Amino acid sequence: MHKYYRIKLEKVVFVILISISLYFIVGRFSDSVKFIKNIVYEFIYQNLSVTDRIFYLTKNIFASIKNISRLQQENLLYKQKNQELINKLYNYDLLFQEYSDLSKLLNLKKNKKTLLVFSKILIREPSEWYKWIIIDKGFNDGLYNELPVVMFDKYNSILCVLGKIIETYKNSSKIILITNSTYKLPVEINGIKCLANGINSNLLRINYIPVNENIKHGDKVIVSNLSSIFQKGLYVGVIKTVRISNKTSEFKIADAEICFENNTICNNVAIVLLPQVK
Repeated sequence: MHKYYRIKLEKVVFVILISISLYFIVGRFSDSVKFIKNIVYEFIYQNLSVTDRIFYLTKNIFASIKNISRLQQENLLYKQKNQELINKLYNYDLLFQEYSDLSKLLNLKKNKKTLLVFSKILIREPSEWYKWIIIDKGFNDGLYNELPVVMFDKYNSILCVLGKIIETYKNSSKIILITNSTYKLPVEINGIKCLANGINSNLLRINYIPVNENIKHGDKVIVSNLSSIFQKGLYVGVIKTVRISNKTSEFKIADAEICFENNTICNNVAIVLLPQVK
């Protein structure tokens, strides 16, 4: 008997649960249930502005987290670059110390000053006017190949680049001029490093000027620190024209007028820069 009532009770409970389920399934579409649902939502979320505010704050939180992550990545990159620079500086210090130790070991002498050797221009062929000249000083005067040669610019009273010695004889030397088509000279214009080529005329062709740099007529051309022959800052010439070679080029081309042209004819004197050692 007890088992019978238990089974009957289970059936009643099952029917009740089925009824409740059907009520909620059907009731969710009724107006009364929708009304109760809206009241509950209104109580929890008072208005749409609060909801929008919640979403806005959540969005800002995620954006802040993203920015923090990005800043951490940038900070790591900066630390890495800083370490690389420190390593390079350390390596430079080591190389400088090694050079100093080697100089002491080999008893190498450093250049302390430069002697100006004034010479007269003996020959300047009309057919090769901008290629080479001969001066009246040679190895008897302590000269040798690759020495830089300059002149005085009569307008500014400063030294300007002329060329370098390529052949040395007993009492004479041959100088290749910077206007020679085979000569290339590292130069600088307003801090911009580029390359000057001779074109066998009173002009130098300046190449590799970045197209976005403001190089104009009248700008001064000087020797850059990339030159292995001339001292940085020596006067070379003045910009005359500037142009772009083609539409797709990333560089400009300029022509510069040399500063020694009239001086060679008027003064007829070249100056060889002879470095002196202690």
